[in-house]
Amino acid sequence: MNRTRLASLLIPLTLAWPAACGGDSNPPDDTLSSEDGVGEDGEDGDTPFNPWAAPEETNDWRVLFNYRPRPGQTGVNELYLMDADGENLRKLTDFAKLDAEGLSCEYGCFPSPDLQWIAVAEGPPDANGGFNLKLGKFNNDLEVQIFKGVTIPGVIDFKFAGTRMFWSTTGTCTGPSCQYDFYVVNLDVNVNERINFLTFPPSDIVDDSTYKGHFKVSNDGKNLVMLQTTIRSTAVYLWRDGTGLVQLDFICKYGTEGDCSGTGSEYSDLDPVAISPDNRYIVFFTFSDRWQRARVYDTQNPDDVRIAVLASVPSGLYIEHVCDAGALADWQWQRVEGDPVFTPDGTEVVFLTETACTDDGSQPAKLLTNIYRVKLDTLLSGKTLTVDDVFNVTNNPEGDVTANHLTTGFDISPSGGSIVYSASPLHDQSGNLLADGSSRQKSDREILKIALDGTGLVELTNSLPVLAESPMVVPTAQ
Repeated sequence: MNRTRLASLLIPLTLAWPAACGGDSNPPDDTLSSEDGVGEDGEDGDTPFNPWAAPEETNDWRVLFNYRPRPGQTGVNELYLMDADGENLRKLTDFAKLDAEGLSCEYGCFPSPDLQWIAVAEGPPDANGGFNLKLGKFNNDLEVQIFKGVTIPGVIDFKFAGTRMFWSTTGTCTGPSCQYDFYVVNLDVNVNERINFLTFPPSDIVDDSTYKGHFKVSNDGKNLVMLQTTIRSTAVYLWRDGTGLVQLDFICKYGTEGDCSGTGSEYSDLDPVAISPDNRYIVFFTFSDRWQRARVYDTQNPDDVRIAVLASVPSGLYIEHVCDAGALADWQWQRVEGDPVFTPDGTEVVFLTETACTDDGSQPAKLLTNIYRVKLDTLLSGKTLTVDDVFNVTNNPEGDVTANHLTTGFDISPSGGSIVYSASPLHDQSGNLLADGSSRQKSDREILKIALDGTGLVELTNSLPVLAESPMVVPTAQ
């Protein structure tokens, strides 16, 4: 199912640096000594401030992920659960007892981030790409109790947010351009009371639309973000509970709104968007004209758009010339992929990058992917980013080598101290490092864990017959 990753369980942190909260970054001079371990510029006996330090990790969480058979292997997709250190690996679909309900995870099982609810796809998608979903609730033993007689048909995209579930279905279509109906249900009240609260795109802008029904949702369900794409543009829309629909931005391949031209499209309604834990900020990674940018929207001031430049080309379109010789610096990336997320304290955005540029313009044997961090304040400044403005957590090297861990998805722990991610593995089943020439270092995926500061990389899973995909951090207990 073409689904974006469900939102992380986010718990606020207290900032460790007093200056970040408006306080003095240094105590009075008469309290300082070489034994305090606090000082400026890393002088002897002092500990310099590290803006990329990782919060302390508690490991009081678990990892939920999919194990799907590799090509040529038998079996079906299964959900697995393990502790933060990789111990107590268990097949969730076994003790969830889905088979007793006549269900499996072959077409998709999607638990809520708090591990309270689950949606299960009954079968393959229909002609519109929609799935019929069964809904259920986990009990304290993690057994799933499916709501009897409840099926939601034709679901294109859906998200859990607390005790509610939002979803979209295909509405009226004119040729290839369609409108989508949005619904919400209060799962702990009445799963049969489905509220149709929005039709998107509005009728007056549906012409030439390539929007496919996808959306992002804030953790509390108060904000939804939709990217209304056409063959030449993308428009950013915010739906706010109690307010309705607001257009935040319009981005055109050539020109501006009302005078936009172009053929083909580099835009998708699945393009990378992150919503801050407090709902204040929305970050959208995109490109147009000569630039790759991060656009930041302030939901309290919808007309306030901050634009930070991530990379650019001297002339022409970024998407066409990004792989020209010298277009990117060594620390830059071609594009952002998947779902970026805020750290739990809301001060940073963490995102997955992909680079496929080669000297001869051919597709590389192995893509270069990395997970980066950037401060929200840096993006809000509207500057052109330098190498010092981002931190490469995974720091993968280029090339068809084992050390280049091809990454496909990630999640952040509740403390913000760790990242778990699906990527090509380090080791064979004997525990030895995979040789660079091994096919498994490209074709397999396992679950890895690394500290937010890039230290302590460990491989949590290692199974030859299956691919580990879609890691999600969940609570340790119901």
